[in-house]
Amino acid sequence: MNHISNSKVLLHEAKNEIYTWATNDLTCLLAKEVMSIGLAKIKFFYRSLGEDPFNVITIFGPDGGITRNKERFNEGVGYGCLVATKDFIFPSLLHPNGCGYGLYKIHNLPPLKDIMLKIDKVKKNGIPIGSQKGNWDVWKSNHFIDLLYLDDLYSNDQKIRSWLTPGNYVLIHSSQQTQKERLSNWSQNDFISFESPFGTVKGLPKERTSEYFSFFQEMEYFSKNKRTSIARALFGDENVEIISNPTHQGYFKENGFNVMRLGLSNSLDQSGDKNFRLFPLGFNGYSFIYLYEGLGNIKKNHWTIRQLERAQNCGHEKFIQNANILPHGGGYKLLYPYIEVEKLFFNNNIFFKLSNAPMKSCLIIQDIEALEYGYRGSGEILPMIERLELGKKIARFTPEVVIKL
Repeated sequence: MNHISNSKVLLHEAKNEIYTWATNDLTCLLAKEVMSIGLAKIKFFYRSLGEDPFNVITIFGPDGGITRNKERFNEGVGYGCLVATKDFIFPSLLHPNGCGYGLYKIHNLPPLKDIMLKIDKVKKNGIPIGSQKGNWDVWKSNHFIDLLYLDDLYSNDQKIRSWLTPGNYVLIHSSQQTQKERLSNWSQNDFISFESPFGTVKGLPKERTSEYFSFFQEMEYFSKNKRTSIARALFGDENVEIISNPTHQGYFKENGFNVMRLGLSNSLDQSGDKNFRLFPLGFNGYSFIYLYEGLGNIKKNHWTIRQLERAQNCGHEKFIQNANILPHGGGYKLLYPYIEVEKLFFNNNIFFKLSNAPMKSCLIIQDIEALEYGYRGSGEILPMIERLELGKKIARFTPEVVIKL
C-alpha cells in the first residue's frame, strides 16, 4: 500500500476505537474525524516502540465536539473527551492548562460600578495569588464572569439545601495562563519522538511522568487559587464562600492510566468549602447555569454491545466503567445543515468535507477558523447526563450580569 493508503487505514482504525456517549450531531461527527488524527498519532507512537496499540483509550462525553483552539484542532484533538494512555503521556499534543469553573456565593454584592473599578485595577496590576500574580484572562475564548442568583433548588439533601440558600453567586471561568509553554512542551530532551504520517508525535516516558504530574498539580492549584483570588479581589475576602472549584482541563493519574481530560470533569472530584461532589455546567455566559452532583460512571447498562465487545477485547472494560465523566457545558454547535463528515486527502494534506444537506451542497474546510458556530443548549445535554446517570441536578442559577473583559 502507498503512504496515503496506510494513513487511511490507520485513521479508520483509530476512529473505530473511539468510545462515544455524545449527541452525535454535526459537531460531534466532525470531532470524531478530527480526534481520529490525534489518536492515530498516539497509536503510531506505540507501534513504533513495538508496544500494545490498545494502550490508549478515547472517550467522548455528551458534549463531545470541537475546540476553538486552533493549535489543538490542527493537531487532531477534539473536546468534551478524555484521552487515557499507559506509561507515556502526550502533553505537546493535548495541551493541558488547568482550566475550570469556580462557583462562589457572595454574601454582600458590591454595586456594579465598584466591581468594574476593581476589574480595571486587577487587569492593570495582575491577580494577587499569595506571593505570586496571575494574568487576567476573562476576555479569552469562552471565559467569562457571571453574576448569578439562585433560581431553583432541586436537591432534597438538607446539608446542600442549608448551604445553597437564596442570594448572589458568581461563576468564574478561567485557567492558569502562566506556564502554557512548559505544560505543553516540558523539557524537549525528555521526549521520545516519531514522525507519523500526520506529523510529529512526542511521548514523555514513565520515568519522567512523576515530575511532570507534580508540576501540573502545582499549576492546577495555582489555577484554582486564581479563580478564587479573582472572586476575592472583586467582592472582598470576607464575602466569598467557595461552592465548587473543579478542573475540567488537565492531566491526572486515574485507574492505572494517565488521563488527559479535555472539557470533562471527574464526577467524583470534591471541591469547595464543604467538599461535596458539585459541578457547574455552563452553556454560555448568558444562559442558565446548572449545578450537578457527580455520580460514579459509566454504567454498563448504557454501553452498546459493540462498545462492550471492543472494551473486553482491548482490555478497556475496567477503565471505562470508572471513567467518571461529567461535561462542564454543552460545547459548540456548528451552524450548518450537513449531517455527514468525511476526511479528504490532497497532496498529503487532510481536509474535512461536510455534506448531505437539503440543497446537496457540501463544505470543505481545513482550519477551525473557517467554521461558523454557536452553542448547544441545555435541552441537548442535560437529558443525556441524567439518562446516562452521570450526575444529579442540584440547582439552577440565572445570570444577571455577564462580564467578558
